[in-house]
Amino acid sequence: MNIIKLTKVRLIIGVVVLLTLIIASNYLNFRVNDSVSNVIEYKNTVNNDGITFEEFNKLKKQYSDIDLTCYSEVKTKVTNKYDVSPSRYNNFADKKIKTKMILTDENYFRLYPFQIITGGKLDFLSVNNNDKVVVISDVLANALFKSNNVIGSTLKINNDKYRIVGVYKENNSFLYSMSDDGYEKVYIPYTAYRSQDISKLFLNVLTARQNPKHDKKDINSKLTKVLGDKLSEYNLVDYSMLKGILFQNVKILYFVIGLFVIACLIKIMIMFIKEAKTFFVDKMKSDYLKDVLINNKIKISIYLGKVLICIVLIVFVFNLIKFNVVIDKKYLPSENIFDIEFYKEVIVSNIQLNNANENGFRNIYDRYLTTINHVESFILVAELILIINILINYKFFRILKNKFKN
Repeated sequence: MNIIKLTKVRLIIGVVVLLTLIIASNYLNFRVNDSVSNVIEYKNTVNNDGITFEEFNKLKKQYSDIDLTCYSEVKTKVTNKYDVSPSRYNNFADKKIKTKMILTDENYFRLYPFQIITGGKLDFLSVNNNDKVVVISDVLANALFKSNNVIGSTLKINNDKYRIVGVYKENNSFLYSMSDDGYEKVYIPYTAYRSQDISKLFLNVLTARQNPKHDKKDINSKLTKVLGDKLSEYNLVDYSMLKGILFQNVKILYFVIGLFVIACLIKIMIMFIKEAKTFFVDKMKSDYLKDVLINNKIKISIYLGKVLICIVLIVFVFNLIKFNVVIDKKYLPSENIFDIEFYKEVIVSNIQLNNANENGFRNIYDRYLTTINHVESFILVAELILIINILINYKFFRILKNKFKN
């Protein structure tokens, strides 16, 4: 009897762990959807060339019906008006906070997810008028001013004075923080930045959002018309597609579970059909088929109803679990899907791009998606192993139960 109890406990633990992992996967997907926008980014692959802010201005004027933004990161020194540098105190030391200045425009805060807790965002007038205004994080606000109520306060960036107009809530979730570069970000209008090297400052990232009028292909075509070969120096990243690929991990699990449910329903349906067959064979020993049908309408209706319910449930479950597989087009051969040489070339090409650091400027969003993808892939493998383990334990449990019952 002890082995039955042990198997039962193992079965319960397996189910609980599986449900926990399913909840964790769905939570991670929710966090990704909340933290990463459905935008396309053009990431600079070179350090000493690219699109200038002046060229970006031309894009905005020419294609005002397309949501566009851009940014360039610059490491900088930030202090309050008393020249006090920010620091983060922990149990070990008083650690200086590193800062980066993000040169951008008013559309940045519309295309990327930000939770403003006090004040506002960069707006059209502040960008158009070259206003020295800045949006900072709650972490930096507390480090410099010991409060989030800092709207109107002065912030020194490279000895230039900026007025704080907004404070945003920093995403402190474990995986998001793990994907960060450790720098606090301050956001200023690119028009307010003054430097002798401003003409040599190129966009790290050019961002666009698709809409019903303009899809990715159309946006790419329009940008190429204005920017020409310069756009080829930027690597295109479609976050809608990347998120779709990531979300497939959970969908694959649901598909596997759904197939198992369908298999069980088919097994039950076959059992009902066999029962109906036995019933007909038994009745037809003494009656003709016509008499059997007339005299057993209710019984036959019940059998038909059971089979019909199984068919409806099978169709319902299949429609529930089916999904469109999302694959990046660069991984699909144009002709033969079994072209092994093509896949080898793609794998080698990707490795070479990584080795040469030519995948483009890396920001927190692609690092975050990469981290989540690794975690969810691990969870998916663990879930599949657990499902196999649960099925084995369940079968073993039934065998033991029947054995001891007999």
